[in-house]
Amino acid sequence: MASAIVLLVLCLPLVTLGYLGFCLASPWGVCRCAPGGKNRTCRACHGTGMRPRLGWQLYVYFRRLHRDGNH
Repeated sequence: MASAIVLLVLCLPLVTLGYLGFCLASPWGVCRCAPGGKNRTCRACHGTGMRPRLGWQLYVYFRRLHRDGNH
């Protein structure tokens, strides 16, 4: 059990950094609002078929939080 926890602790930063790099390289994902992703009433994509990834949304939130706190 202890070896599984150690392995998880060692792999978690690699997975996190990989996802952050993926979000920086490709911040937009396909929306699941409808087949084809073109639902005009979708609140996530506003009918474009593309929505920001969760990691990108968190990055923008923390960037704004930092910017607003420094001004």
